[in-house]
Amino acid sequence: MALSDLLAGLKAEAAAEEARLDAETRAEVTRIDAAAHAEARILQEQALRAVEDELRGEAEARRARARLAAAATVRQAREEAFHEFLAEVRRRLETVRESSSYPTVLRALLHESLMALPAATLLRVDPRDERMVAELLGELDVELEIVGTLDTAGGVELTRGEDRTVRNTLEERFANAEPGLRLLFGRAEHVEVA
Repeated sequence: MALSDLLAGLKAEAAAEEARLDAETRAEVTRIDAAAHAEARILQEQALRAVEDELRGEAEARRARARLAAAATVRQAREEAFHEFLAEVRRRLETVRESSSYPTVLRALLHESLMALPAATLLRVDPRDERMVAELLGELDVELEIVGTLDTAGGVELTRGEDRTVRNTLEERFANAEPGLRLLFGRAEHVEVA
């Protein structure tokens, strides 16, 4: 075999080897490229899911804050409405003395107080009620010292020495009724809203 044939054979072998290596390199590049694209797609999907989860969480947190703010606003509005209701009742209590039924109310308050503290020695009343209370005590045949020092929309305060006092005024009864009124008001508000 001649040198030229040997060189031609080596060239052909080198060309074949180069073509094989080139084909393997291209195949490896294609495989790496496909793997890189697949990994990039997975990373992109994971990132997208993470962003979606974060956005979903943020949206839920905003909805929760909005619900809390709305509930607080409703509570505040109800509380303001209740205080307006109480103020209106207090305004009306101030006018009870002017009503025709006030002597009956005062008689009932006085009678209840005397039943609660029969051994009372002192009766405090609003100065505007002194004359009426003196007449009521006369009708009930009860003798008490009457002192017109009480500042009230109506009612009496009985005292037995230093140890016991019964305060039976419209304001006191209203204050005692306030927790029950709050419940009734809340129920009424709830029914109106539903």
